[in-house]
Amino acid sequence: MLKRLISLVFLLMAFYYLPAFSDTTVLILPKIKPKNLSMPIKKKISNILPIKKPFIKEKKTSVKKFLLPEKKPLNKLANNLFVKKKSIQSSIVPKEKPLKKDKIQPKEKKIISISGLEKKIDGAFLLPVKKPLTYKKIVTKEAKKSKILSKKDYEYAKEIFANISKKKWSVVFRLTKKVKNKDFKNLVSWIYLKEKSNRATFNDYIKFIDKNPNYPRINRLKYLAEHKINLNSTSANNVIRWFSFNPPLSGYGKIKLAESYLLKGNTFEGTRLLKEGWITSALSSKDLRYLNKKYKKILNTSDHIKRADFMAWEYKYWDLKRILRYLPKDYRALYNARQILMSRSYGVDRAISRVPEKFKSDIGLRYDRLKWRRRRGRVESSLEIINKAPNNKAALVRADLWWKERAIISRSLIYKKKYQLAYEVAKNHSLDDGNEYAEAEWLSGWIALTFLNNPNLALKHFDNFYKNVGYPISLSRGAYWLGATYEKLGKNKLSEDLFKEGSKYLTTYYGQLSFQKLNPFEEFELKDESKYSKEYEKEFNKNILVKHLILLKELDKSKYGKDILKHLADLDINKGSEVLAAKLATQLGRYDYAIQISKKASYEKRFYNQFNYPIITTPAEINGRKMPSQEIILAIARQESEFDPKANSYAGAKGMMQVMTYTAKLIAKQMNVRYSKSKLTSNPEYNIKLGTYYFNSLLNDYGGIYPFAIAAYNAGPKRVKYWRKINGDPSKKKIDYVNWIELIKFEETRNYVQRVLENANVYKYMLNQKPVRLESFFK
Repeated sequence: MLKRLISLVFLLMAFYYLPAFSDTTVLILPKIKPKNLSMPIKKKISNILPIKKPFIKEKKTSVKKFLLPEKKPLNKLANNLFVKKKSIQSSIVPKEKPLKKDKIQPKEKKIISISGLEKKIDGAFLLPVKKPLTYKKIVTKEAKKSKILSKKDYEYAKEIFANISKKKWSVVFRLTKKVKNKDFKNLVSWIYLKEKSNRATFNDYIKFIDKNPNYPRINRLKYLAEHKINLNSTSANNVIRWFSFNPPLSGYGKIKLAESYLLKGNTFEGTRLLKEGWITSALSSKDLRYLNKKYKKILNTSDHIKRADFMAWEYKYWDLKRILRYLPKDYRALYNARQILMSRSYGVDRAISRVPEKFKSDIGLRYDRLKWRRRRGRVESSLEIINKAPNNKAALVRADLWWKERAIISRSLIYKKKYQLAYEVAKNHSLDDGNEYAEAEWLSGWIALTFLNNPNLALKHFDNFYKNVGYPISLSRGAYWLGATYEKLGKNKLSEDLFKEGSKYLTTYYGQLSFQKLNPFEEFELKDESKYSKEYEKEFNKNILVKHLILLKELDKSKYGKDILKHLADLDINKGSEVLAAKLATQLGRYDYAIQISKKASYEKRFYNQFNYPIITTPAEINGRKMPSQEIILAIARQESEFDPKANSYAGAKGMMQVMTYTAKLIAKQMNVRYSKSKLTSNPEYNIKLGTYYFNSLLNDYGGIYPFAIAAYNAGPKRVKYWRKINGDPSKKKIDYVNWIELIKFEETRNYVQRVLENANVYKYMLNQKPVRLESFFK
């Protein structure tokens, strides 16, 4: 028995230990670089995948992974995608019939039109004829191989950009020396020199600018170069020579040129430039002490007072505080009071009481006191200052700044139903040109027409506005309100002519309203002008900057390409550089950059709708609940973030739909999904679902009325509730929607609502690619 037990023990031990020595358990390392092992695998994001293609697990990377046009898309099939948004501005486009499909002969090489559009089978997305814009999910990961760099250089490049992200510039330069590609070295140098706080010298900047005069943001580099001038290491002659070809772009540059002239004995130019630079330049306390001590025979009390006054009007209260010690006692008391008022520091009353009697009526002090009172809601005491202020542009010093205060106070008086007083405050603006003048004239006309019921009085103000604007968004606004004024006067022919002018710009809010006034039961169409020549496209693509962008995409660092794309867009607009740059931005997955390029073009009445209004899939249903229509969600996403999944606002809003973290927590709970702060900017699907669900709840709360829901999404439901109470409720016919929107207190929210509404109508057309009606403009 004992022998059997011993045998059994040995047998069990054999079974236990033998596998440890078996060759089937040998550890086999992968034949790839260790760093690839750390790359997480991307989870499935079903709604973002192209239509009719299987779901594919892909590596998860940075969040810029959206919709990229395929290089050789299928002719009639588009891929629906899911995206998120967050942003701020608008777009402007005229009303005209879209270009018909261009049948381009194979050998023809004149002009390619991307305006002809062909409809997808299910009608969800419209694509240009011949070269349809097909979107697919963008996977933001490093490419395995580079089309631009050699294998060895590409490996170095990946390591270099990893260190650029960490600001480890010493490592970056050490590695860059090992790269053979000179163009890549230029790219790295350019990125480094754009950094404000770097260790580059004046000579480093000069060398780069001389060798690369056609690089983007050259003026930015020149500006930064001026701040690197050190006359201990750079000769005065070299500084003078540099500025003879590159006039100073900053006050600091003027000071350095002045010092150089003084060293060479040119006292006249040196003195002039030193005084100019001293007044406007941003200087540290150390700089102030150095310059004041070294040039005390040149810089006098008058120069110090001018600097203090400049900094006060420019609202640079830290610079103002630093100059106080150099001022005479009476002026020090004046500007100390202004500094305390503008910075809202403690001791306002005490500071003002110490201002000498001769300065109590100083126009700058009066302005700062006005702003201080207005910020605290003291309308009546603010009016005391406004009523005593001179009605003279020169006497006001900065009439544009006075106007901003007048505008806010005038609107506050409207809310208090003091319409005549509101009109008086608005019309006495003392301006005669510029953006502020145009806005002042519009507000005066609007008050006169809407609240004083005086169309004759309003007419001159709207006419002044219309004659002093140039952008489509403002031209359509002016035309609409002039048309409404003539309509009230019974001059129907003039009214129709103005509405017709306004309706030329159908991608704008007031352009669409003008069209609706003229054609309440008709449909509208849009025109796209995305044209370029084949020859120019070849020339454009040969540009080394285009190669830089391709490389940045390969490295998954397209965020460094914004300035490059905008520079390329301006190369030759007549030949189509804007279109090609917007197209390239789209191919790189940077819809935000494509929109920015297209927006800028639209201000000059060039409309590239297919790049200005990216189309992606939005959730039609969440948790069994029907969601808002696709066009309104796209409109919000475009306005919030321009489809940038990583967008972050100063207020804390995140991702494509710019969802606040607190709101996201509540919505996630309502949706029965786990809340994740990181996913708001790393998972576009997650963000857009939360944003869509939240907007849907707002829309339901307001009975499907868009202006209320859109305003609440931007400014919060409590404010909308208050505005409906104080300004009237258009849903109850107490005021029309157009005036209710114009009465929104915050300029940002007014603009936001109008831009989202106009975007929604544009998207309605883009999604259907056929004429659409505007009968349900606000619902």
